Amino acid sequence: MSQTSPSSLAQLAHNPVFCKFPRWRGTVPEGFIVNFLGVMTRTTYGHPYFSTATPPDPQRVQEIDYPSFDEEYFEWIDLMESVASAAGHFTMFELGAGWGRWTVNAAFALRQFSDLPFTFVAVEAEPSHFQSISQHLADNNLDPADFHLIEAAVTATDGTIGFQVGKNHWGDNFDWHGQSVGGDHIVNAISLRTLLQPYSSVDLIDLDIQGQELAVLLAAANELDRKVKKVHIGTHSRKLEDGLRSLFYRLGWRCVYSFPCSTKADTEWGQISFQDGVQTWINPAYLYRPLNETEVLKEKLGASRKEAERLWAELEKARDDQYELNVIHGSLGWKLIEPFRHFRDWLAPGGTRRRKFYELISKKIGR
Repeated sequence: MSQTSPSSLAQLAHNPVFCKFPRWRGTVPEGFIVNFLGVMTRTTYGHPYFSTATPPDPQRVQEIDYPSFDEEYFEWIDLMESVASAAGHFTMFELGAGWGRWTVNAAFALRQFSDLPFTFVAVEAEPSHFQSISQHLADNNLDPADFHLIEAAVTATDGTIGFQVGKNHWGDNFDWHGQSVGGDHIVNAISLRTLLQPYSSVDLIDLDIQGQELAVLLAAANELDRKVKKVHIGTHSRKLEDGLRSLFYRLGWRCVYSFPCSTKADTEWGQISFQDGVQTWINPAYLYRPLNETEVLKEKLGASRKEAERLWAELEKARDDQYELNVIHGSLGWKLIEPFRHFRDWLAPGGTRRRKFYELISKKIGR
């Protein structure tokens, strides 16, 4: 995982929210790594994720630093800010939970910061990863019975679905945590609408579901807008990222972070490489305390209007493009060419050796 170069780290200050959480100090047992909150994680869980972790040393007291400036730094900020701003009760969903790393991180942060009651919902479809959630909780002296753990894929609708399970070209289950919908192993599927149903409000949804993010959020848009304060999304294609921006702008939400996948981006903490993209969205209905409905509606309407204008411009362009295409198709030149194209397709169908030979000859003639 690429990050800002070490030579420039000293010049960059951490996000202020980290100052509210003291760094853990102690000895790191063999077979584990530990983060600044004191969360112990087995090194057998996804070792590629631990390239910047402090190595274990049972003989030496260590003070663990705050997270590195990489693509996960924004996930840390979202989690810590959600914990720090929670009131009355803290509720978090981790969807595509792996071994439950962000659930346990949030539980430790909450324990440090306040004594609020909590609800954690962790959903994971890969069977061995799901089993590791309970182990990870127990390794950190947390009772799995206090957490709502669901073995299922998160999809747009409830039911069952094919899912990738077991070893693959990336390695075994704990070398890689990118399993996704589309495999031949049938698992239970649960929608975000169903997950949200029992809850009146959710402080944070942390979502990394390998390409299902837009479909899942779109299907639950109304419930999301009514109940959820903040969403952190790991994104997996530019098309999905565009769709997510359109969805949340139509809902009138405020964009906090938006970094495309498979790229490098300049950030407040230097240039960072993003394998998965990052989007963070805040619901303005939870920003105004005490609640000011006029301001909330004004902000939501402003964001929705901008997105409507963008979509209208796209529609107008599509209409213009279609008009030009219709003009071309109605022209004499097109009417002369079209029969020849049908004859070519009959004589040399696409994908055949005859078609390849035809295209080669055409190129030479064109020169």
